[in-house]
Amino acid sequence: MLRAWCQSRGYNTRIAIFIDLARHSGRNRFVVWDFEREKPMLICPVSHGSGSERSHVRSAYARVSNKDGSHLSSIGRALIAERYEGRYGVAYRLDGLDESNSNLRSRCVVLHGWEHTTSFPIWPIPTVGSFGCPVLSKKMMQRVDEILKNEQSVVLDMFD
Repeated sequence: MLRAWCQSRGYNTRIAIFIDLARHSGRNRFVVWDFEREKPMLICPVSHGSGSERSHVRSAYARVSNKDGSHLSSIGRALIAERYEGRYGVAYRLDGLDESNSNLRSRCVVLHGWEHTTSFPIWPIPTVGSFGCPVLSKKMMQRVDEILKNEQSVVLDMFD
């Protein structure tokens, strides 16, 4: 379904990234999907926004918002935009493609790595929180970066 949606809009139809925010944050819920081989290229945990009241507190399940200052993750499809070197190393800006995540860029919600995020499932312990960004371990972010450097117009679909 996402592949057809991407094709109709001129986005990448070889790969996409899925994040299932309904899953416990200590479980694998970040998937780089290979549409051509019909199987995952990479699966790992990913952190989500912890909210402004409980900054970086470990919360197993995501609450969502598109509001600036909420420090929560947003659901919806996003275009993985330009790569840059930032405070946490390599990162990718995200442009929301749905009403539910239209403020991603203005909120500075980006895909990045962080040394305090795990590379492997730690359930029942949750991963650390973020200020709304999908955050991978440094090791997993390096692997995702190697994939994304060879692709254009990749869509990330975050859902709950």
